[in-house]
Amino acid sequence: MSRLDELRAEHHRLLHSMEFAYAMGHSRTLGRDPRLEWVVERVAELRREIDALSGDGGGASPPSAS
Repeated sequence: MSRLDELRAEHHRLLHSMEFAYAMGHSRTLGRDPRLEWVVERVAELRREIDALSGDGGGASPPSAS
């Protein structure tokens, strides 16, 4: 498994975790929960690394305008 595949797998796992769901819901209602700040920061870090390795630079590619 390549480094990019490993990062994508971890990113996917964290995005679908209860910790990330709770952190996102909590931040929208009561503010950021410092106990779960690690998961939000890790997801952002993974997104940056994936973008850098895949050469995207901007995340997902826009749909074609055909």
